[in-house]
Amino acid sequence: MTEVDSIKELDFLYNSFVGWRENYPVGYYRVTSEDILRPDLISYKNYGTVAYWWLILFVNEIQDPFTDLEVGKVLRIPSTLDIYDFFRGYRLR
Repeated sequence: MTEVDSIKELDFLYNSFVGWRENYPVGYYRVTSEDILRPDLISYKNYGTVAYWWLILFVNEIQDPFTDLEVGKVLRIPSTLDIYDFFRGYRLR
């Protein structure tokens, strides 16, 4: 945990995801040519927000979105219920 403006926040860049669990069915998404170099766009298309691009990369073990995203690649898309459970476990607000 780090503290920003007196608010404790989980620093996802420097913490492991040992608390991540997939308890609900995942979705799948096939990368298109407009998605190349745009993990934020993939997040928006699947969740309606760009906020979860990092989670999509994590779940799919993508280290570098600039070289590892290829047209036609099928990505696992975590359930929003798993995302909510994950954040609730860390009590982030």
